[in-house]
This record gives sequence, C-alpha cells and structure tokens, in this order.
Amino acid sequence: MKVHSCKKSMIFCVVAAVSVVMASCAAPTPADRIAENPAIYHSLPPAQQTLVSQGHIEQGMSPEAVLLAWGAPNTAPIFGEKDGKKTERWVYKGYEPVTVMPDWRPAYGRYGWYDPFYPASSTAYIPTQDAYVEFVNGKVSSWAKKGN
Repeated sequence: MKVHSCKKSMIFCVVAAVSVVMASCAAPTPADRIAENPAIYHSLPPAQQTLVSQGHIEQGMSPEAVLLAWGAPNTAPIFGEKDGKKTERWVYKGYEPVTVMPDWRPAYGRYGWYDPFYPASSTAYIPTQDAYVEFVNGKVSSWAKKGN
C-alpha cells in the first residue's frame, strides 16, 4: 500500500515539474509583461491600456507601451535620422521552414559510379521579418506585422 502511495507522489512530482518547464518555455503574453511591469502599464492612458492588453499598438505610443504589447525586438534597435528627427526601428523576427532536397546527381565512389536511392530531404529554418515598429522622436510613427 505504501509503495502505491509513493508511486502516486512520484508521478505527481514529475507531472508538476514538466508543467513548470512547459510554462516557462511558453511565449510571454501581454498579460505576462503587464504583470511584470504594472507601473508602466498604469502610467499609460486608458485607451492605450486597452490596446496593450490586447497586444495591439497605435501611432504615438511610447517604446515602453510597445514593449508591453509586443515584447522586446529580436535584434538590436536600428537608429537613424529622418527629416532632422531621430528615428529608431525595432525588428521582430520569426522562422519559416524550408524543405531542403538532396542533390540527386550520380556520384563516384570506391566501387565506381553509383546513384543514391534514398530521399534524404531535411527541413531548415530561415529567418524572416515578421514585424517592425518605427519610432520618430520616441513615439510610434509606423509599424507592420505579418498576418494583420
């Protein structure tokens, strides 16, 4: 009877540990970022608070509001100047799968010419730009996001 109880406890511990690991691997949501930065969220105007909590941005938002809505960009910001105003561009990257097919030309080996007879395709992932945000003088001036 006691062994059965230990097995249940061990299974519970393993399930709990896997759940914690899975939760830590999940992509943070706007709600997660708001919970980590409540002061920034409450300093936003009510209309922007609503947008940020839904993961949306609008023209005129601050970089802090964009961080709450979309998270940090995947690359370092790109700084510049346009019409005498300071610009900053954030790029968000994703990855698209691409099937890579083998080279099917005959090859010469130790025993002469041979033709590979097995398809050895594989999948590679290429980086893509999924979204960007451009700030002019510290406020959102333009943005684009795939799928929106």
